[in-house]
Amino acid sequence: MSTRILKRALATVTLAVLWAAGAQAQTSNLIISEYIEGSGNNKAIEIFNGTQDVVNLGSYRLDRYSNGSTTGFAISLPATNLAPGAAHVIVYNLADAALLAHANQVDTNLNFNGNDALVLVYGGSTVIDSIGRVGEDPGTAWTCSGGSTANLTMRRISSVCTGDTNPADAFNPCAGWVFFAIDIFSGLGNHVTDCGAVPDEGTSWGGLKATFR
Repeated sequence: MSTRILKRALATVTLAVLWAAGAQAQTSNLIISEYIEGSGNNKAIEIFNGTQDVVNLGSYRLDRYSNGSTTGFAISLPATNLAPGAAHVIVYNLADAALLAHANQVDTNLNFNGNDALVLVYGGSTVIDSIGRVGEDPGTAWTCSGGSTANLTMRRISSVCTGDTNPADAFNPCAGWVFFAIDIFSGLGNHVTDCGAVPDEGTSWGGLKATFR
């Protein structure tokens, strides 16, 4: 084998290995990246696009399940494009002006409390992410040693690369979330992730080989 062919083969293998390693920690869909259950009517949810593709939000909705109910109130998302690395912020319509200033969308059904489950759904039935446990009323909130879903701001840890797709499982707010004091809005609209980029849909082993022929 000539030196030139060997170099091409090594480059192909190296790129394939790197691509496969990156795929193990990718953000393959939207996630709920921030949750605000503040004073009075201060309620907000941030949805983050950690993929490398533009995502049309019109195929998604956010369902609110109150006080252990298994019947949700649907919050439709607008049919707008969310760029890679961008966030979409939904705010309850009666929130304070300081919180409403961060809103990309204002909705009357986002009046959740700490004991209400929230589920992000795609295409009518596919669960993408969730907070809380549908069908369970935890009392005031779901709690853990670090905080709770009541009267706090929660942000997703940067290493979380996929959502909680089982809204019926036990919910531990300390798993994947970091807590901030009540009515902290400064992080809205900007989520930091270290999940890496999602490979292009057209990327494949065959495509990598073709690149170096």
